[in-house]
Amino acid sequence: MTLRRLAQAALVLTLACPVLPAAPAWSAPATRAGLQPPLPVEDFPAQVERACHIWLGLGWPANPRPVDFRLPGPEFIRGGNPYGNRSGDLPAGGAYHEYDVNPRPTPTTHRDAERLVRDEATDRTWYTADHYANFREISDGC
Repeated sequence: MTLRRLAQAALVLTLACPVLPAAPAWSAPATRAGLQPPLPVEDFPAQVERACHIWLGLGWPANPRPVDFRLPGPEFIRGGNPYGNRSGDLPAGGAYHEYDVNPRPTPTTHRDAERLVRDEATDRTWYTADHYANFREISDGC
């Protein structure tokens, strides 16, 4: 095969092969709840401390399904239903229940992403601002 034919064959192969995107850069996995040190409730946004007081006043209910609780005034807050910890972000084996952080004006008003998750067996409580993507344990005050 002549040099010219080899160059033509290489060009044909180059054009026939699709260009693959570069592999995405590797990034470290999200920090698990147990790896960051717990913080007192005062170090969280103010609505977290308010929610802790609301749920403490309601006795941290545990229900098989979500329940809307009427608060004084025209507000409702939902919680008490099981949280499955399918992502494994929280310690294994917990009896977890989820609780809204922010009350809503009506039971049908859209819920936001902020939640408290509590292990009813140990009373340990975590806060998530982004609907379970990241957790931070509340060390005391909740």
